[in-house]
Amino acid sequence: MNRQQILWVFFGFSGRISRQAFALAGLLLYVIRLYPVYRMIAAEGDETVINHWASVFIAMFAVLIVSHIALAMKRLHDFDRSGWWSLLFPIGDIIAFILLCFPPGTAGANRYGQRTDSAS
Repeated sequence: MNRQQILWVFFGFSGRISRQAFALAGLLLYVIRLYPVYRMIAAEGDETVINHWASVFIAMFAVLIVSHIALAMKRLHDFDRSGWWSLLFPIGDIIAFILLCFPPGTAGANRYGQRTDSAS
């Protein structure tokens, strides 16, 4: 996978994405989001370290929420649904993530195109 494809998977808002690609990309985002939390817990009361990792978490969260919305939008396109529903994703992201991982997408082409798991 080249850089352009990776950027499309995590930050592209057009096209479709399969449940497998959605699940793997989403799990990676959750692991990335949990790392600063792990570091804060491991700091065991060291306020300087905790504050540092809290700042990292806040900065990462802003970027990762956009990425989660982009993933959800492409997955909704795979169901032939409007991507605007992905704006609800931050509200119930864990439930929505699980629900979007399992059902298959629309067979064949739909109004968002063929499923390609790529930007083209």
